[in-house]
Amino acid sequence: MSEEQEAQAGAAAHPKIVEAYGGVYGDEKLGAYVAGVTARIVKATNRPDGPYRVTVLDSPVVNAFALPGGYVYVTRGLMALVNDEAELAGVIGHEIGHVNARHSAQRQTAAMGTSLLGAVLGAVVGSDAVNQIVGLGGQGLLANYSREQEYEADMLGVRYLAKAGYDPYAAADFLQSMNAQEELRAQMRNAQYDASRNDWLASHPATPSRVAAARQYAGEAGSATGQLPRNGSAYLSAIDGMLYGDDPEEGLVRDREFIHPKLRFAFEAPQHFTVTNSARMVLVEGPEGTVAQFDGAKKADGVEIGQYLAAVWAKGVKVSEVERFKVNGMSAATATAKVGKYNGRLVAIEYAPDVVYRFLIGTLPQTGARYDSAIHALVTSFRKISAAEANVVKPMRIEIVQVGSGDTAETLGRRMVFSDHAAERFRVLNGLWPSGQPIKGQRVKLVVAR
Repeated sequence: MSEEQEAQAGAAAHPKIVEAYGGVYGDEKLGAYVAGVTARIVKATNRPDGPYRVTVLDSPVVNAFALPGGYVYVTRGLMALVNDEAELAGVIGHEIGHVNARHSAQRQTAAMGTSLLGAVLGAVVGSDAVNQIVGLGGQGLLANYSREQEYEADMLGVRYLAKAGYDPYAAADFLQSMNAQEELRAQMRNAQYDASRNDWLASHPATPSRVAAARQYAGEAGSATGQLPRNGSAYLSAIDGMLYGDDPEEGLVRDREFIHPKLRFAFEAPQHFTVTNSARMVLVEGPEGTVAQFDGAKKADGVEIGQYLAAVWAKGVKVSEVERFKVNGMSAATATAKVGKYNGRLVAIEYAPDVVYRFLIGTLPQTGARYDSAIHALVTSFRKISAAEANVVKPMRIEIVQVGSGDTAETLGRRMVFSDHAAERFRVLNGLWPSGQPIKGQRVKLVVAR
């Protein structure tokens, strides 16, 4: 693939990526700030005149990537985890490193990544399921780089950092934050943490290995830790007030509950399950590979819910006999299907005569019936909410505060919106994992509802 062909592929993919990731985040000031950081990094590359355009995507998924032709993307989800300008520059430098090293051409593909559900259970809901699940689980786009390509991009990113006048150790620090986030997510699912699986550029070098290599590259750049600036205060000021988590227009995750104030419904995941939202669907992940996809669809008025499940949603798929039941007064139907190595369960709930909400649940055969009660609780928690309940739901935002006398990770965690793992979430958010404490006078990130 020539550079011209790569650039054409990037241009063709750009609008699809923006749509898949919820559009462009509508804060022009923040967008200009990120563009400035990108321009500074670009000047430090071997292609300082290359045409690069950066887009901040309105997605809570932690991800960053670049496409041939100079298209660079960072999500606001990633920016919430970043702690200073140097870390952001390191992420952007890594992605530009992939482009400048022409890793896409070496892979001979610019295909979008998919999540586990998209790959395994997509056959149940149709061929477009893969595209619907783009980005969930953080696996993101262009995640098929080899180990050698990832290390090369890390090396280039660190070099760009140092040449641009940033602390090159920032790249390793951000990788450490990614590691911490995944470790906490595993704890919340009561699952064994596997450091070799990292949601950002998954299935590639284990994060501890990448952290160690990034620190080695930084040392080779010729500066000591802390010798070059990080611009932490400027970065925190730039993200103060930034939307955190979900766009209220697409529904909101609160701990383990998903609430959609606009469409007026809610459901709650069981303990040790996590909830991730996107513009097109919600992913619920539990222990031992248990997964559930939730979405909505139109249904022809007058079509009975069981008939809809068997003849419309699961058309062409062999399912068990359909069972009818009620969910909080709403007609519902369920059936099972074997899909790949998964035991799949389909649940359709009639919210209105022409509106249906659906759970597509997958469990591994070896788990047996261990999570049947949890799955039942998930489905039966689906409910309509009143206008009054919808009106009190506020979006979450990043709030920058100064640590006061007596403040700890525990006390500051209690000021956030989360009811569980509050101190742990605070530590991950502020680069203090696993047991660090903030220092008086330090500026830190909180997540608040307003």
